Parts: sequence; structure tokens; C-alpha cells
Amino acid sequence: MIAEDHLESVRSTYDVVAESYARLLPDAGFEAPTDRGMIEAFATHVAEGTAQTVVDAGCGTGRMTRLLASRGVDVSGIDVSAGMIAVARRNSPGLSFEVGELADLPFADGQLGGVFAWYSIIHTPASDLPRVFADFFRVLAPGGHALLSFHVGEGTRHLSRAYGHDVSLEARLFTPEVIAEHLADAGFDVAAQLTRPPRSQEKTPQAVLLAHRPG
Repeated sequence: MIAEDHLESVRSTYDVVAESYARLLPDAGFEAPTDRGMIEAFATHVAEGTAQTVVDAGCGTGRMTRLLASRGVDVSGIDVSAGMIAVARRNSPGLSFEVGELADLPFADGQLGGVFAWYSIIHTPASDLPRVFADFFRVLAPGGHALLSFHVGEGTRHLSRAYGHDVSLEARLFTPEVIAEHLADAGFDVAAQLTRPPRSQEKTPQAVLLAHRPG
């Protein structure tokens, strides 16, 4: 489990911004076409595996959960923020959402075909990544896949304003090499990597990594 003071900071911030977040990002329409391509590849790999259930880990208000479900993926969502989960349940009544942590996913060992972590690690200190990725590995069946996206860089950015609210939160930047190394340490093989320049309101390059648990 990740330190409670860190989790409380993330939890309380997203509880406050949940409604504004849902209004500003109502669906997956903001995602770049290249990012969508990686999501499609992830969904295809899951569909070809022996286990086909997916968790949207750090699902927020469920906008990407709905995207995966629209592609025929058997998906549920977890998030540390009860406020975000309440909005997700209201906006997507046909899907399952519950409060949970990235490093303590509520699934049995080897139960899942996929872990979808769309910008879910951006508030996770580097020192906690091994625990998060170890739990991703634990819940995946052999041959299962994980898809992660994150902001590219080093260090942190302090957020004092987000989604129309005053906040105090650290956003973490990682290089693809660092994430790939942590994934390898957890037992994953990296299958594909996308790095692209920032666009629209993005302030840094963005990366998406597709990894799998060896079968």
C-alpha cells in the first residue's frame, strides 16, 4: 500500500474536481489518434488472450472505461477518489466501478487479461512504482497486457490550479526508459512504445507503453 498521506492528497484533490473534470473531459475525444492506436492494439491483444477481463486502474470519471467497453472489452474501473467513482457510476450505470488503489488492486492473482492505466501513475512517486507494477503483474494472467500512459520528463510539476479549482498536487514526470526499467524489474516485457510531442494544451511530450506478462 502506498503512503496514506500521499493517497489522501490525491484522493481529496480529485474528490473536489470530479464534477468539473467530467464536464471538461466528458469522453475520449481529447486523445490523439496515435494514442487511440495504442489503445486499439491493447484491446486486440486482450481479446486474443486466455483471460479477457480488464481493469481501468485509476479510471477517474470512467471516460476511458466507456471507450474500452464500446470496443467490446469486459472492463471495470477502480479509482482512489470516491468523488470520481460517484460520477463514473452516475454517468455509466451499466459498468462496474469501485474505490481502490493502484498498488492494491481488488483482484485475485492471475485473474485479469489486461490492466489499463491511462495517466494513472502521474501522481505516483518513483519510489512507489515498484509496488504498483508488482501488483499489475500479480493480477495479470500469463500473457496478459498492461497499457500505461504518462507525461514525459523528469522530476515533478506542482499543480496549484486544475479543472477550475485551486489545488495543491504534484504531477510526476517520467522518461520511457525509467518506466520500462521498472516494468522489467516487475517481470514485464515491453511490447511497444509510443512517444510523441505535446499538442493542444499539453505542456510536455507524452508516452504510451504496452507491456505483457510473459506466458
